[in-house]
Amino acid sequence: MITTTPNLASQQKQPLPATIFKGGEEEFRQNHNRHSFQFHHYLAGHPLFELSRLAALAEVLGPANVLQFSSDAAFNLKWTGMQVKDHREKISQAIANLEKSGSWLLLYRTQTDPEYRALMNQIIAEIGARAGIPLEQQITWRDAYIFMASPFAVTPYHIDHESTFLFQIHGQREANIWDREDRSILTDPERESYYFGNLSAANYRESNQAKAKVYNMVAGTGVHHPCLAPHAFRNGSTYSIALGVHFCLRDWDQQARVYQINHCLRQLHLKPVPPGRSAWRDRAKIRALGLISKRNPQTKYELIRSGIRRLTFPIRAVSEFKKRVTK
Repeated sequence: MITTTPNLASQQKQPLPATIFKGGEEEFRQNHNRHSFQFHHYLAGHPLFELSRLAALAEVLGPANVLQFSSDAAFNLKWTGMQVKDHREKISQAIANLEKSGSWLLLYRTQTDPEYRALMNQIIAEIGARAGIPLEQQITWRDAYIFMASPFAVTPYHIDHESTFLFQIHGQREANIWDREDRSILTDPERESYYFGNLSAANYRESNQAKAKVYNMVAGTGVHHPCLAPHAFRNGSTYSIALGVHFCLRDWDQQARVYQINHCLRQLHLKPVPPGRSAWRDRAKIRALGLISKRNPQTKYELIRSGIRRLTFPIRAVSEFKKRVTK
């Protein structure tokens, strides 16, 4: 059994590599937040990702920042169908015994620890430099996740609002990433439903499997998947550790508001115009929700959905009242 030390501040800090990414600058310039691509990095074997260090980090982060599922899943399984493991007091043991615990774990907000925050910031700075863009000026929210999973675990098909760089630290995984611009893969109603709050809105279709770009991820490699690009993962025969650096971009936050208004219009049996086809319609929708969105959002949820939640509050309140009086 691995002994963990929850007081991370007392542990000796480990220097980060002088450079995180290895080669491939042209891929960043051409494809960042446009198309998926594979990259190479120098994080494999770094002490920050040893199981004992991660078990201690999980204890410090606490249950609110740790998600634990069973590793038994399939590409077409929705997040709501994932089997939650109801023994959070044993998370450190599940991590220490990751090879056999049958676990799928996610640590959120790891940047609350100074060492992981320094790593996240260095990665974002390097991405901006390689892509040749003022990335820091465009970012509205950022987070560093650590994904850990037992052999043969599956991360189901889904979409995210964030632009993501995923670093494989240990083990092997198969990454399947689809083109977000192909409406036969990701429809406008699915996008609208997702931004309205249905995190499982994107539907996996076996007929689209051949359209996926498949990347073999081993320690020292990684993949980038752009905002809204559908993706799913399958582990190899040993446990997997991966770091995900995620960030929201201002232009995409505004596009989310267009999809949210379009969802409401679609519920009224109208045919909304998708983003990018009518500049004045987009501006009107963005401004309408911008006026009622939270001014200083503290979470990703508030950043993306506070406006639409305030707009639809009366409808939801009436619906809840009807449920109560008809019981």
